[in-house]
Amino acid sequence: MTILTPSLLVAAATSFVGIGEDGGDNRGQVVELFLREVRQPPGQPWCAAFVHHVGFWSHWDHSAKQSSWPLPATASCWELGEFARVRAILRKDPQAGDVFLVYNKQFQRFAHTGVVASVSRALATPAGDTVYACTTVEGNTSDDGSRDGRLTLTRTRRFSSRAGDRFIRWADLDQRALAA
Repeated sequence: MTILTPSLLVAAATSFVGIGEDGGDNRGQVVELFLREVRQPPGQPWCAAFVHHVGFWSHWDHSAKQSSWPLPATASCWELGEFARVRAILRKDPQAGDVFLVYNKQFQRFAHTGVVASVSRALATPAGDTVYACTTVEGNTSDDGSRDGRLTLTRTRRFSSRAGDRFIRWADLDQRALAA
């Protein structure tokens, strides 16, 4: 089995930068492949499906014919958050290779996800919050950071734990398995 390796996830995600929709909203050969892998029809939001695709295939073991990717095959940011919360791998501070979850106050849930490529700085605010500036790779976004864009892009994004943003430290699941 392939050891859980955040750098493999970042590399796989980066290989899709510039790839996106073709022929309509949440459509196109690659986008529809991402959606099929998480059992969703064409036309659905695909940021979480993108995360699953790059995670699953970056941890594929050709000899064993299986992937060691530990996160569920889902198109739901909420489901990713619940999976991480239950397993105590949901964090307020990012590391390179984490899966990020953007909290949306309007929807009262996580509404966008992607991969943290690097963390450039942490800034403390007067209100006691820490804001993290990260380089991300995310699908279903746009230059303005939309959660319903048309492309896979590398972006600089600010995350706030006070606003509800969180990070899935999925590689910790491998460490727990090794310790057991």
